[in-house]
Amino acid sequence: MSRRFTDDERRRINQDLDRAARQIMGPRGVRKTTIDELAHTAGIAKGSFYRFYSGKEALAFRLVAQWERDFHRGIERRFRRSAPHGVHETAMVLQAVFLEDFPRSVAETGMYGLFDPEEIAYLQRRADPEHLQIMEEQDLRLFEKLESLLAEAGLRPAVEKNVIIAGLRVLFEGAQAVLRNNPSGPLQPTDYQEGFARLLEGFLATTFAEHAPA
Repeated sequence: MSRRFTDDERRRINQDLDRAARQIMGPRGVRKTTIDELAHTAGIAKGSFYRFYSGKEALAFRLVAQWERDFHRGIERRFRRSAPHGVHETAMVLQAVFLEDFPRSVAETGMYGLFDPEEIAYLQRRADPEHLQIMEEQDLRLFEKLESLLAEAGLRPAVEKNVIIAGLRVLFEGAQAVLRNNPSGPLQPTDYQEGFARLLEGFLATTFAEHAPA
């Protein structure tokens, strides 16, 4: 029978597994990473890995959740710096979040492998109810923060929050398509960026009502 880890050992191993995940899964993604590699890099036996996580996907969800919490704080900083007012200015701030801040953060943290569209789709297919609940809760917390920031910009929700959250998710996916786009015809990157900006502005105009800033 394997011995029980002390609280200090569990804390250290969790930190080592986080480090291993950032080092390997961050740039490579989940599918090309093995549990053997993660365990070896963390300095534990493969069998011990399963005493912490049900599989590598569970560790990937933890890594993504940690990244998202940091990124959400970055969104707040962007709004504080820009202090937008009204639909147009707020749309410009959100465009910068999606098209500038997101790719910069992914690159700086080395998470580009995990945020590959195919990797995201893979994780979504493998998500269990616990992981889905964690992601839902983070989206709700982000909406609560955004709701406060948008109120300061003079915007109040005019539709149900679930509709807004769903719309933001769709816009996030659209932003990824804009970032991946490599046009070879008459349409240029600036055309896609302008189109995306108009989508953002239209979304805000139909889901929020303008009022005097909070």
